[in-house]
Amino acid sequence: MEKEFKYIGEKIVNHRYELTETFNEEVMKVFPENFAETGMPEAEYHKIRADLFKSFGEVLYKDEKEVQQQVYDWAEVAAKRTIEYNVSLTQALRVISFFQPTIWEFFQEELDQEHIGPRTVIEISRKIDRLVDIVTRVYGRVHEEHQQMIADTAHSALEELSVPMVPIAEGLAVIPLVGAIDTRRAALINEVALREANRLGLEEVIFDISGVPVLDTMVSNELFTIINSLSLLGIDTRISGIRPKIAQTITSLGINFKGIKTFASLHQALEDCGIKRVEGDSHLK
Repeated sequence: MEKEFKYIGEKIVNHRYELTETFNEEVMKVFPENFAETGMPEAEYHKIRADLFKSFGEVLYKDEKEVQQQVYDWAEVAAKRTIEYNVSLTQALRVISFFQPTIWEFFQEELDQEHIGPRTVIEISRKIDRLVDIVTRVYGRVHEEHQQMIADTAHSALEELSVPMVPIAEGLAVIPLVGAIDTRRAALINEVALREANRLGLEEVIFDISGVPVLDTMVSNELFTIINSLSLLGIDTRISGIRPKIAQTITSLGINFKGIKTFASLHQALEDCGIKRVEGDSHLK
């Protein structure tokens, strides 16, 4: 059987370009848009496919573990190329599924000519199936990681939009906070506040927590951390939006806001900063 393996393996390697042509023809019958429609150069995907056929041949007469690693590395590169050319995972896996029938057709010719026996074909198929399994698993992982990266990027962008900094006057801005504040979001608020305060050259910042449903010890500690960070930059901080319910919670939990100016409304905080509403007008001065 070793001699048959080597005979078939070397024949696959030597005929990998002819096998690739046959493969391409079969794919085009079922999947006419194929990779060419995505903009990937024809010579590139021909080479990619021929390289995999080469590994299919080498696994029959070289160390299988080494060839499996070779195929793993091939799949990493090939999967990333499909992403680069906007080829979906479904489309890519459909194309991959044509490799085995192409090889099996090749085996049939050898069987008809009695160059190999049925048992050898079965063993060869098992070796190649293991390689194809590696390819499909790597393709799935690479595409999943790519989708997760896109989702994380979108989530981060959305989170950052949830921490707006609104310039009110020279050196003064308001950060209206809406929704629950956990450790992750507090870190983002801290990052945005420090970055934007430095960019805008702020001297005063008002955190309006009117839209924060709960102000417990954890949220208070996170706010203190952010305020301390800003104070290191010489920025005065105020907190507005201390509703009666929030005030009761602060008292019952023994939260100490000593040293931090707090206000029931944003209007009061702005007045404390010297921003007052002009009588009979809607403009601030």
